[in-house]
Amino acid sequence: MRVTTAALGIVRGPGGTVTFVRQQRGPYAGSLLLPGGKIEFGEQAENAARREVAEESGCDVGDLVPVGVYEIRGNGPDGAGYHFVMFTFLAEGEQELRAGRGGHHVDGVLQARVEDVRPHPTVMRILNDAGVGHYDPDDLAAALAADGIEMTCHVMRSPAPVAG
Repeated sequence: MRVTTAALGIVRGPGGTVTFVRQQRGPYAGSLLLPGGKIEFGEQAENAARREVAEESGCDVGDLVPVGVYEIRGNGPDGAGYHFVMFTFLAEGEQELRAGRGGHHVDGVLQARVEDVRPHPTVMRILNDAGVGHYDPDDLAAALAADGIEMTCHVMRSPAPVAG
Protein backbone atom coordinates (compact mmCIF):
# COMPACT_ATOMS: atom_id res chain seq x y z
CA MET A 1 0.00 0.00 0.00
CA ARG A 2 1.28 3.47 -0.91
CA VAL A 3 0.46 6.74 0.77
CA THR A 4 -1.59 9.03 -1.47
CA THR A 5 -0.90 12.72 -1.02
CA ALA A 6 -3.91 14.84 -1.95
CA ALA A 7 -5.43 18.29 -1.58
CA LEU A 8 -8.99 19.55 -1.41
CA GLY A 9 -10.86 22.82 -1.27
CA ILE A 10 -13.75 23.98 0.84
CA VAL A 11 -15.68 26.25 -1.53
CA ARG A 12 -18.51 28.29 -0.09
CA GLY A 13 -21.44 29.18 -2.29
CA PRO A 14 -24.34 31.61 -2.06
CA GLY A 15 -26.75 31.48 0.87
CA GLY A 16 -24.37 29.76 3.28
CA THR A 17 -23.87 26.74 1.04
CA VAL A 18 -20.79 24.59 0.47
CA THR A 19 -19.76 22.92 -2.79
CA PHE A 20 -19.91 19.10 -2.71
CA VAL A 21 -19.16 16.45 -5.33
CA ARG A 22 -20.39 12.85 -5.52
CA GLN A 23 -17.27 10.79 -6.15
CA GLN A 24 -17.31 8.04 -8.82
CA ARG A 25 -14.28 6.06 -7.74
CA GLY A 26 -11.97 5.29 -4.85
CA PRO A 27 -12.81 4.10 -1.34
CA TYR A 28 -15.49 6.78 -0.90
CA ALA A 29 -17.27 6.22 -4.24
CA GLY A 30 -20.88 7.35 -4.08
CA SER A 31 -20.29 9.67 -1.12
CA LEU A 32 -20.62 13.43 -0.96
CA LEU A 33 -17.09 14.83 -0.73
CA LEU A 34 -15.31 18.14 -1.08
CA PRO A 35 -13.66 18.68 -4.46
CA GLY A 36 -10.07 17.45 -4.38
CA GLY A 37 -7.64 14.79 -5.50
CA LYS A 38 -4.06 13.66 -5.87
CA ILE A 39 -1.16 16.06 -5.87
CA GLU A 40 0.92 15.57 -9.01
CA PHE A 41 4.70 15.20 -8.80
CA GLY A 42 6.27 18.65 -8.40
CA GLU A 43 2.91 20.37 -7.79
CA GLN A 44 2.37 22.53 -4.73
CA ALA A 45 -0.53 21.42 -2.51
CA GLU A 46 -2.35 24.74 -2.89
CA ASN A 47 -2.11 24.57 -6.69
CA ALA A 48 -3.35 20.96 -6.63
CA ALA A 49 -6.38 22.00 -4.57
CA ARG A 50 -7.13 24.85 -6.99
CA ARG A 51 -6.78 22.52 -10.02
CA GLU A 52 -8.90 19.75 -8.49
CA VAL A 53 -11.64 22.18 -7.47
CA ALA A 54 -11.82 23.44 -11.07
CA GLU A 55 -11.76 19.91 -12.57
CA GLU A 56 -14.39 18.44 -10.27
CA SER A 57 -16.74 21.36 -9.59
CA GLY A 58 -16.01 23.89 -12.32
CA CYS A 59 -15.35 26.59 -9.70
CA ASP A 60 -12.35 28.81 -10.38
CA VAL A 61 -11.09 29.80 -6.94
CA GLY A 62 -8.56 32.48 -6.15
CA ASP A 63 -6.92 32.74 -2.75
CA LEU A 64 -6.89 29.60 -0.62
CA VAL A 65 -6.28 29.59 3.14
CA PRO A 66 -4.71 26.41 4.56
CA VAL A 67 -6.86 24.94 7.34
CA GLY A 68 -5.37 21.53 8.10
CA VAL A 69 -3.32 18.51 7.14
CA TYR A 70 -4.99 15.16 7.81
CA GLU A 71 -3.77 11.61 7.85
CA ILE A 72 -6.63 9.26 6.96
CA ARG A 73 -6.40 5.45 7.03
CA GLY A 74 -8.99 2.76 6.47
CA ASN A 75 -10.26 0.02 4.19
CA GLY A 76 -12.47 0.54 1.18
CA PRO A 77 -15.63 -1.48 0.44
CA ASP A 78 -13.48 -4.01 -1.45
CA GLY A 79 -11.30 -4.51 1.65
CA ALA A 80 -8.29 -2.76 0.11
CA GLY A 81 -6.48 -0.49 2.54
CA TYR A 82 -5.86 3.17 1.86
CA HIS A 83 -3.69 5.83 3.48
CA PHE A 84 -4.12 9.49 2.57
CA VAL A 85 -2.28 12.63 3.62
CA MET A 86 -4.79 15.36 2.81
CA PHE A 87 -3.98 19.07 2.63
CA THR A 88 -7.15 21.12 3.12
CA PHE A 89 -7.80 24.69 2.04
CA LEU A 90 -10.66 27.15 2.43
CA ALA A 91 -11.40 29.26 -0.65
CA GLU A 92 -11.81 32.98 -0.06
CA GLY A 93 -15.21 34.41 -0.99
CA GLU A 94 -18.15 32.62 -2.57
CA GLN A 95 -18.45 30.77 -5.86
CA GLU A 96 -21.70 30.05 -7.67
CA LEU A 97 -21.90 26.87 -9.74
CA ARG A 98 -22.20 27.46 -13.46
CA ALA A 99 -24.29 25.15 -15.61
CA GLY A 100 -22.30 22.70 -17.69
CA ARG A 101 -19.10 22.99 -15.67
CA GLY A 102 -17.23 20.40 -13.65
CA GLY A 103 -17.74 16.71 -13.27
CA HIS A 104 -14.23 15.19 -13.71
CA HIS A 105 -14.58 11.74 -12.03
CA VAL A 106 -17.74 12.83 -10.22
CA ASP A 107 -21.40 11.92 -10.69
CA GLY A 108 -22.68 15.29 -9.63
CA VAL A 109 -21.87 18.66 -8.16
CA LEU A 110 -24.13 20.53 -5.77
CA GLN A 111 -24.11 23.43 -3.40
CA ALA A 112 -26.01 22.79 -0.19
CA ARG A 113 -26.13 24.02 3.37
CA VAL A 114 -24.15 21.67 5.62
CA GLU A 115 -27.18 21.07 7.83
CA ASP A 116 -29.14 19.80 4.81
CA VAL A 117 -26.70 17.05 3.73
CA ARG A 118 -24.78 14.20 5.30
CA PRO A 119 -21.43 13.99 3.53
CA HIS A 120 -18.78 11.35 4.14
CA PRO A 121 -17.65 11.39 7.81
CA THR A 122 -14.15 12.59 6.87
CA VAL A 123 -15.74 15.62 5.21
CA MET A 124 -17.88 16.26 8.28
CA ARG A 125 -14.70 16.34 10.42
CA ILE A 126 -12.88 18.67 8.00
CA LEU A 127 -15.86 21.06 7.82
CA ASN A 128 -16.17 21.13 11.61
CA ASP A 129 -12.45 21.81 12.04
CA ALA A 130 -12.60 24.62 9.46
CA GLY A 131 -15.49 26.29 11.29
CA VAL A 132 -17.85 25.70 8.36
CA GLY A 133 -19.74 22.66 9.67
CA HIS A 134 -21.56 22.01 12.92
CA TYR A 135 -21.90 18.22 12.92
CA ASP A 136 -22.37 16.58 16.32
CA PRO A 137 -18.92 15.38 17.53
CA ASP A 138 -20.29 12.16 19.06
CA ASP A 139 -22.22 11.32 15.88
CA LEU A 140 -19.12 12.11 13.84
CA ALA A 141 -16.86 9.88 15.98
CA ALA A 142 -19.39 7.05 15.72
CA ALA A 143 -19.60 7.42 11.92
CA LEU A 144 -15.80 7.32 11.53
CA ALA A 145 -15.57 4.28 13.83
CA ALA A 146 -18.40 2.49 12.00
CA ASP A 147 -16.49 2.90 8.74
CA GLY A 148 -13.20 1.82 10.38
CA ILE A 149 -11.53 5.14 9.60
CA GLU A 150 -8.60 6.55 11.57
CA MET A 151 -8.33 10.29 11.02
CA THR A 152 -5.73 12.54 12.62
CA CYS A 153 -5.23 16.25 12.10
CA HIS A 154 -1.49 16.95 12.34
CA VAL A 155 -1.54 20.66 11.54
CA MET A 156 -4.46 22.98 12.14
CA ARG A 157 -4.78 26.63 11.38
CA SER A 158 -7.96 28.48 12.28
CA PRO A 159 -9.45 30.35 9.33
CA ALA A 160 -11.26 33.63 9.76
CA PRO A 161 -14.78 33.25 11.19
CA VAL A 162 -17.41 32.36 8.63
CA ALA A 163 -20.42 34.67 8.41
CA GLY A 164 -23.88 33.15 8.43
